[in-house]
Amino acid sequence: MHLEVSPVFVFLVQAILLIAVPFLLWRLTGIKRVAPMVVVQILFGIALGPSVLGHLAPDLWGRLFAPASLAPLSGLAWLAVVFFAFLTGLHLDVTEFKGKGRAFAAVSLSSMLVPTALGVLAGLWIADAVPGMTGPKASPALFAAGFGICLGVTALPVLGAILREMGLVNHRVGQLALGYAAVNDAALWVLMTGVLAWGHGGGLDGMGWVLALGLLYAGASLLVARPLLERVMRHAAPDGHFGDTAVVATCAALLGSAAVTELIGLHYILGAFIAGLVMPKRVAESILHRLDPFATLVLLPFFFTLTGLKVTIDLGEPAQWTVFLVATLTTLAGKVLGTTLPARLTGESWPDALRLGTLMPCKGLMEVIVLTILLEAGVLSLGCFSAMVLMAVATTALTQPLTLLAGRWADARYGTAAVRG
Repeated sequence: MHLEVSPVFVFLVQAILLIAVPFLLWRLTGIKRVAPMVVVQILFGIALGPSVLGHLAPDLWGRLFAPASLAPLSGLAWLAVVFFAFLTGLHLDVTEFKGKGRAFAAVSLSSMLVPTALGVLAGLWIADAVPGMTGPKASPALFAAGFGICLGVTALPVLGAILREMGLVNHRVGQLALGYAAVNDAALWVLMTGVLAWGHGGGLDGMGWVLALGLLYAGASLLVARPLLERVMRHAAPDGHFGDTAVVATCAALLGSAAVTELIGLHYILGAFIAGLVMPKRVAESILHRLDPFATLVLLPFFFTLTGLKVTIDLGEPAQWTVFLVATLTTLAGKVLGTTLPARLTGESWPDALRLGTLMPCKGLMEVIVLTILLEAGVLSLGCFSAMVLMAVATTALTQPLTLLAGRWADARYGTAAVRG
């Protein structure tokens, strides 16, 4: 008896694999003690791609992940990153930056700008020395700018998960690290806006036009959309309870914002982030409670799968491993030095400064989203994209062990009181 496999059946099998397996691996194997779930999800997506499953079981891979079967996943992947960018913007409260002082501003900006600057230099070298890494629409300078931004990323939500696992989320070091990551996220989107405008505009005039439209939209969102959303939420969620009307209004706002930035050439993810940024903070906790688990546990695995299917790992390709090593070492050096030294110079103890430095290389999903944007914009080649996804996995996986190692060193050298205090 021959069973006809329908597209619906294939989709349901895909969904079960993507949603359940990474979570169970993370939860039941003890991996959660050393790495956040996003590491397992990204690695599982790569494992389902052509480099692993496609190589080991090509017939099964062709049945489950043939191009025709991926069409339903694309829309879910778009929704996943839209919601994730929105929730990231929601996590970011710019009012918390007020009163932090010059020391906070200096360290938070240095933790982003130092690795970005080192990444630009590394990108210029790669563009010249490693053929085929630049994207089809990128000049060496544009490639270097995009490469530098990738190295400057710190993922705020994933860092928060790591700090919770380590019991540092309410510690002063943890609070400082989250503040630095929030500034990193804000600076990231400013820099990404410039790079996307550069790549989309095709010249200084075009870049200026796209950038001007983006700034105009951001200003309108802050000055017009934010008060309007405040009024809507007062009616939809007067007591803070996030009911059906509030959910629909929130989704309409974030999807509309994403559509506007996509239309003007600045990518839909930027619009979703802006929507999260201007959403009234008094309902932020309720929104996170309703939307965060669904977006993180159900939608995001589809994005990871499509990302994994784009990743091609060639063990015999030295260029790819060169980019991976350069990116990983430059990220670790730039983030650790760009955070530790300024933190020490502004009054932090060596133990706390070092732990802050080892927390900041955390990349997570934010890095993968930035890489996907730059791949779609033609700034990165597929080979460079693959190497950089591996870099994101490596640096995210190393964040917790490096921080624990820094803590043990500090305990041994300075004593527990010096670290915990």
